[in-house]
Amino acid sequence: MGFSESGTDDSAERRVMLPPRERLPKISSREYRIFRKRRRKKAGWYERLARISEKIIVANPDRKMKEDLEAAIAFTGMRISPGSVMSLFVCTVLLFVVLGVSFILALFIMNSLSTVMIMSGLMIIALGLLIGYYFLKYPINMVKAMRIRASSQVVLAVLYMVISMRLSPNLERALQFTVSNISGELAVDMRKLLWDIEMGRYYSANEALSDYIKKWKPENEEFAEALRLIRDSQTHTPEKAMEVLDEALDVILEGTKTRMKHYSQELQLPVNVIHMLGILLPILGTIMAPLAAVFMSDTITPWHFVIGYDIILPVVILWFINTTLSKRPMTFSRIDISHHPDLPPEGTVSVGKRRIPVMPLAFLVLMAFFSLPVIFFSENPGLLLSGEGTEHSMFSSAMSLFMIIGVAFSLSLYFVLSNYQRYRIQESIKKTEGEFELALFQLGNRISGGTPTELALEKVIDDVKDLEIANLFRLTLRNIRSLGMTFRSALFDRRWGSLRYYPSVLIRNVMYVVVETARTGVRYAAESMLRISRYLKNVRETQEYIRELLAETVSSMKFQAYFLTPMITGLIVSMADIIVKVLSTLGCYLESMVTGEMDMFGNITNLFSSGTPISPEVFQLIVGVYLIEVIIILGIFTTKISEGENRISQWYNVGKMLAIGIVIYSLVAMTSSAMFGDLIAGALSGLGVGGCGT
Repeated sequence: MGFSESGTDDSAERRVMLPPRERLPKISSREYRIFRKRRRKKAGWYERLARISEKIIVANPDRKMKEDLEAAIAFTGMRISPGSVMSLFVCTVLLFVVLGVSFILALFIMNSLSTVMIMSGLMIIALGLLIGYYFLKYPINMVKAMRIRASSQVVLAVLYMVISMRLSPNLERALQFTVSNISGELAVDMRKLLWDIEMGRYYSANEALSDYIKKWKPENEEFAEALRLIRDSQTHTPEKAMEVLDEALDVILEGTKTRMKHYSQELQLPVNVIHMLGILLPILGTIMAPLAAVFMSDTITPWHFVIGYDIILPVVILWFINTTLSKRPMTFSRIDISHHPDLPPEGTVSVGKRRIPVMPLAFLVLMAFFSLPVIFFSENPGLLLSGEGTEHSMFSSAMSLFMIIGVAFSLSLYFVLSNYQRYRIQESIKKTEGEFELALFQLGNRISGGTPTELALEKVIDDVKDLEIANLFRLTLRNIRSLGMTFRSALFDRRWGSLRYYPSVLIRNVMYVVVETARTGVRYAAESMLRISRYLKNVRETQEYIRELLAETVSSMKFQAYFLTPMITGLIVSMADIIVKVLSTLGCYLESMVTGEMDMFGNITNLFSSGTPISPEVFQLIVGVYLIEVIIILGIFTTKISEGENRISQWYNVGKMLAIGIVIYSLVAMTSSAMFGDLIAGALSGLGVGGCGT
C-alpha cells in the first residue's frame, strides 16, 4: 500500500515536502505584468537589420557616440547595442558604394559611359551615405519622437497627480492613479518607474521621482518643475500643500502656452517655404513645361514630368512638413472613443443596424468616372501619346479631367464616409468635456450648500438643461431613483451606469475622484468638485489660447488647400493646353508656307514640326495627380498643426478638402480653357493662321 515502517504514506509525505509548482502563489504586480508583456514584443525591422549587420561586420562607435546611443537605446527599450547600430551604418554605406562603383564599371565595359551616367553612380553612393546616416541617428531620433509624443500626456499627468495628491497626499498612490489613466509613451515610462520602486531600485517614491525629474528636465523643463512641486508638497502644511499643488498645474499650463507661442512664431517661415514649394515653384514649372515639351521634344518625355511633379516634389514637401511637425510641442492628448457603444468598425459606415464597408462604394465611384474615359482613350490612343496628327478637343480634355475627378472623389468618399460617424462621436465627446467644467462647478456649489446629492443633481439639470452634459446627470438621477443605485453605481455600473454612454476618460476619472472623495464626507466631495472644475477651466483656457495662436497659420493652409492651389493649377493646365495648341498651330502654318528655297523658314519649321512628346490630356493627368497629392499633404499638415495626432479629424478633413478642391480645379480648368481657347483661336484666325488640325 506504499506505507513506510512508521505507518505513514510515503506519497503523502512527498506531497507535503515537495508541493507542486502550480500550487505556488503567483506574486506579480499589474505594473510588472504590463512591463513583461511589453518586453516580449517582437523585434522591429530596425532591430533585425542591426543584428544581421553585426554578424557581417563588427564596428564600434567612438566614446561620445556610444554614450548617446546607449542612452537612446535604454530610453526606447530596443534590444540592440551601440556596436550593432554602427555595424548597420557601415554595412549600408559599403553596400551602396559597391552598387555605385559596379554601375559605373558596367557602363564603362559596355562603352556607354557618359557624364550623366557617372553622376548617376555618384548619386547612388550619396544615397547610401544619407540612408546610413539615417540608420545611425535612428535611435536618437526615435527618442525625440517618443518624448514629443509623451509630452502630449504631460498636462493630464500633472492634472491627475494633483487631483490624487489633494485626495490623499501619497506620492506612490498618485503615480499609480496617473499611470492607470494616461496612455502612450509617458504611461510606459512612468509604469517603468513604478516597477523600479517595487523592485527596490529606489528606496521610496520620493527618491524615484527625483531621478525622473532629472531625466525630463532637459526635454520639458515645466513638466520637471511641476513634478518637483508635487513632490515637495508633502513637506508642507496641508494649507500650503494645496497652494503648491495649484502652482504645479499653473506651471505646466503656462509652460505649454509659452512653448506653443514660440512654435507659432517659428511657423511663418515653414508656411512660406511650403507655399513656395507647393504652389509658386510648380506654377513656374507648369508655365515652362509646354515650352520645354515643344522646343526640347528630343530630350523631354512625359516620365520627366511624372518623376518631377508626382514623385520628387511631393516627397520634398512631405519631408519638409514632417521636419516642421517634429518640432511641434505636443499640448493635449486626443480623445479616446474606442469604448463608445455606437462606434462603427474602422473602414465601415453604420446604416441603421448594418455595417457597410466603404471601400467597395469608393471603388464603384472610381469605376463610374473611369468607364467613359477608358472607352474613349482606348479608341483614340494617340491622344495619350505625342498627339501628332491627332485633334485635341474640349471633349478629350474633359475625358482626362474625368479620370482625375474619379480618383479624387473616390478617395474623398472613402475618407469622409469611413470617418464621418467617428468624427461626430469624437466631437460630441469633446463638446461634452467642454461643458463638464461648468456642470461640475454647479454640482459642487449645490452640494457645498448642504443640498443632498440626489436633490443637487435635479437642480443642476435645470441649471444646465440646454447643454449636452445635462443628459449625463439625467441618466445618473434616473438610476438612483428608478433602480435604487448608489451615486457610485449610478455612474460606473457596467450595464446601467450613465458613464457608459459618455466614454470620456477625463470625465470618468474626474467622477471617480469625486466618488472616492465622497466616502470621506459630502463636504470634501463638494470641495473636490469646485477645485477640479477650476483646474478644468484653466486647461480649457489654455487650449483656447493655443487655438488662437495657430488660427492664422491654419487658415492660411486651409485657403491654399481649398481654393488657391486648385484655382492656380486649373489655370495653369488650361494655359499649358492653349500654349501647346498655339505653338503646334504656328508650326503647321509655317510648314505650309515653306518652299525648298526658304532655308530660314525651314529651320524654324524644324523647330516646331518635331511634335510634342506630351499631349494636353497627359499633362492634365500629371498635374491633376500632383494636385491630389498636395491637397492630401496640406490636409494632414493643417490637422497636425492644430490638433496634433488625430487621425479621425485628419482624414475627415482631407476628404472634404479633396472634394471641394477638385471641384474648383475642374471648374477653373474647363472655364478658362474654353474662354481663352476661343479668344486665341479667333486671334489666330484674324491673322490668317489656322486650319492645321486644331
